[in-house]
Amino acid sequence: MITVLIVDDDSNIRLLLRDEFCELGFNTITAVDGEEALISFSEENIDLVILDIRMPKVDGKKVLEEIKKVDVDVPVILYTANPYDIDDYKKYKNVELVIKGADLTELKNTVKKYVNV
Repeated sequence: MITVLIVDDDSNIRLLLRDEFCELGFNTITAVDGEEALISFSEENIDLVILDIRMPKVDGKKVLEEIKKVDVDVPVILYTANPYDIDDYKKYKNVELVIKGADLTELKNTVKKYVNV
Protein backbone atom coordinates (compact mmCIF):
# COMPACT_ATOMS: atom_id res chain seq x y z
CA MET A 1 0.00 0.00 0.00
CA ILE A 2 1.23 3.48 -0.92
CA THR A 3 1.80 5.79 2.06
CA VAL A 4 1.22 9.51 1.55
CA LEU A 5 2.33 12.14 4.05
CA ILE A 6 -0.04 15.14 3.98
CA VAL A 7 1.40 18.29 5.54
CA ASP A 8 -0.79 21.36 6.00
CA ASP A 9 -1.45 23.63 8.97
CA ASP A 10 -5.06 24.17 7.82
CA SER A 11 -7.03 21.36 9.49
CA ASN A 12 -9.86 21.53 6.93
CA ILE A 13 -7.50 20.99 4.01
CA ARG A 14 -5.50 18.35 5.86
CA LEU A 15 -8.61 16.32 6.73
CA LEU A 16 -10.14 16.73 3.27
CA LEU A 17 -6.97 15.43 1.62
CA ARG A 18 -6.69 12.59 4.13
CA ASP A 19 -10.25 11.48 3.38
CA GLU A 20 -9.86 11.83 -0.39
CA PHE A 21 -6.66 9.81 -0.54
CA CYS A 22 -7.95 7.17 1.87
CA GLU A 23 -10.91 6.69 -0.48
CA LEU A 24 -8.43 6.14 -3.31
CA GLY A 25 -6.81 3.34 -1.30
CA PHE A 26 -3.75 5.14 0.05
CA ASN A 27 -2.43 4.87 3.57
CA THR A 28 -2.30 8.48 4.80
CA ILE A 29 -0.30 10.14 7.55
CA THR A 30 -0.94 13.78 8.40
CA ALA A 31 1.22 16.47 9.93
CA VAL A 32 0.13 19.89 11.20
CA ASP A 33 3.43 21.67 10.57
CA GLY A 34 6.89 21.22 9.14
CA GLU A 35 8.40 20.02 12.38
CA GLU A 36 5.86 17.21 12.71
CA ALA A 37 6.31 16.39 9.01
CA LEU A 38 10.04 15.83 9.42
CA ILE A 39 9.45 13.55 12.40
CA SER A 40 6.85 11.53 10.50
CA PHE A 41 9.10 11.31 7.45
CA SER A 42 11.96 9.95 9.55
CA GLU A 43 9.79 7.41 11.38
CA GLU A 44 7.54 6.13 8.59
CA ASN A 45 8.08 4.60 5.17
CA ILE A 46 6.71 7.48 3.08
CA ASP A 47 6.15 7.00 -0.66
CA LEU A 48 4.97 10.52 -1.49
CA VAL A 49 4.60 13.88 0.30
CA ILE A 50 1.92 16.53 -0.24
CA LEU A 51 3.41 19.66 1.29
CA ASP A 52 2.09 23.15 2.04
CA ILE A 53 4.63 25.99 1.94
CA ARG A 54 3.48 28.52 4.55
CA MET A 55 3.42 26.75 7.91
CA PRO A 56 4.48 27.45 11.48
CA LYS A 57 7.67 26.16 13.12
CA VAL A 58 9.35 24.85 9.94
CA ASP A 59 8.12 26.11 6.56
CA GLY A 60 7.63 23.95 3.50
CA LYS A 61 10.83 25.12 1.81
CA LYS A 62 12.92 23.84 4.70
CA VAL A 63 10.89 20.60 4.89
CA LEU A 64 11.49 20.01 1.18
CA GLU A 65 15.21 20.63 1.60
CA GLU A 66 15.47 18.26 4.57
CA ILE A 67 13.41 15.51 2.91
CA LYS A 68 15.55 15.64 -0.22
CA LYS A 69 18.71 15.30 1.89
CA VAL A 70 17.34 11.99 3.15
CA ASP A 71 15.70 10.68 -0.05
CA VAL A 72 16.27 12.51 -3.34
CA ASP A 73 13.83 10.23 -5.17
CA VAL A 74 10.73 10.58 -2.98
CA PRO A 75 8.06 12.57 -4.86
CA VAL A 76 7.00 15.82 -3.20
CA ILE A 77 3.98 17.78 -4.37
CA LEU A 78 4.03 21.36 -3.21
CA TYR A 79 0.35 22.10 -2.64
CA THR A 80 0.07 25.81 -2.02
CA ALA A 81 -2.10 28.87 -2.51
CA ASN A 82 1.12 30.90 -2.72
CA PRO A 83 3.15 29.55 -5.66
CA TYR A 84 5.41 32.61 -5.69
CA ASP A 85 6.71 31.70 -2.22
CA ILE A 86 8.95 29.08 -3.75
CA ASP A 87 10.80 29.40 -7.01
CA ASP A 88 13.76 27.05 -6.71
CA TYR A 89 11.86 23.78 -6.27
CA LYS A 90 12.73 22.64 -9.80
CA LYS A 91 16.31 22.02 -8.71
CA TYR A 92 15.04 18.92 -6.89
CA LYS A 93 14.14 15.62 -8.50
CA ASN A 94 10.47 14.52 -8.45
CA VAL A 95 8.97 17.78 -7.19
CA GLU A 96 5.80 19.32 -8.62
CA LEU A 97 3.82 22.44 -7.81
CA VAL A 98 0.02 22.32 -7.63
CA ILE A 99 -1.98 25.42 -6.73
CA LYS A 100 -4.64 24.88 -4.09
CA GLY A 101 -8.21 25.05 -5.27
CA ALA A 102 -11.67 23.60 -4.77
CA ASP A 103 -11.11 21.02 -7.51
CA LEU A 104 -8.70 18.28 -6.44
CA THR A 105 -8.39 16.72 -9.90
CA GLU A 106 -4.95 18.17 -10.68
CA LEU A 107 -3.60 17.12 -7.29
CA LYS A 108 -4.98 13.59 -7.62
CA ASN A 109 -3.63 13.24 -11.17
CA THR A 110 -0.20 14.44 -10.07
CA VAL A 111 -0.14 11.93 -7.22
CA LYS A 112 -1.22 9.12 -9.56
CA LYS A 113 1.56 10.06 -12.00
CA TYR A 114 4.17 9.39 -9.33
CA VAL A 115 2.74 6.28 -7.72
CA ASN A 116 1.60 4.59 -10.94
CA VAL A 117 -1.98 3.99 -9.80
